[in-house]
Amino acid sequence: MTVPVLLHGALAAHRRGRILREALSAEATKTLPASGAVIMSFADAFQGADEGEQARLVEWTRAAGHVLLLVPPFAAGACERPVPWRAERMEGGARGGEGLAKMLAGEVTHRIEGKLQTPPLPGATWSDLSVCVGTYRLHPAAGLFAVTCLPLWSLAVLDAPEETQSWLVSLVALAGEAKSVAAPAQTPLSPDHYGLLVFLLSKSFEDDEQAIAALLASSIFRIAPERARALLNELRARCLVMGAVPTTEATELVMQSPYAPYVRALREATTP
Repeated sequence: MTVPVLLHGALAAHRRGRILREALSAEATKTLPASGAVIMSFADAFQGADEGEQARLVEWTRAAGHVLLLVPPFAAGACERPVPWRAERMEGGARGGEGLAKMLAGEVTHRIEGKLQTPPLPGATWSDLSVCVGTYRLHPAAGLFAVTCLPLWSLAVLDAPEETQSWLVSLVALAGEAKSVAAPAQTPLSPDHYGLLVFLLSKSFEDDEQAIAALLASSIFRIAPERARALLNELRARCLVMGAVPTTEATELVMQSPYAPYVRALREATTP
């Protein structure tokens, strides 16, 4: 697989999840990744989840390359997200499947009904046109919400890892290509940032309140307490301040800038 396969919810801890770990090198997850991935979950867990959790999982499929794949077992009754669908018991066995579907046909007990789309996937339908795989995309460039009646956690897949991976690759191909998320470029430090760093480098402070109290008493610096707290938070977010102490990186930035003479002058003024 070119994208990670992640087991979500009850499937992650279930014995059936161990089969998927071996067959697909799947791993457990408690979070929804920002990058492309296949998240597999039991269908009945999704059907029984509250509306907020269902919406969160469906929303995750909005991005290309994101695939949410629900596998048996199923809960009785219809599910309304992302569109109305349900799994119904089949009368008799499934027939006429291709590839992985043909191999697992003897273990299939349900068919998909409702408004999910039938994807152009080998084995998505049987010879009587019963639907084995249903999909939905939130928009034409989105990822994929998918439900399959194939028990992908069957012991049989351990004897056919290539067929299993090929089936999953075909499904992932329908979800588009995930775009890499570029890290936002940081804006340069402002004069206020440098001013506060110069002040923090002039002497040692135990915490924010001590530093802000000294700032208020200073006859040189004019930074309001609210502004100083905001600047401290911004500097911490950039890992330039730990507590009320500038980091080594911050010290180097200041000492290589036009503000370095101010630090030296303030240190000399405060040195006995």
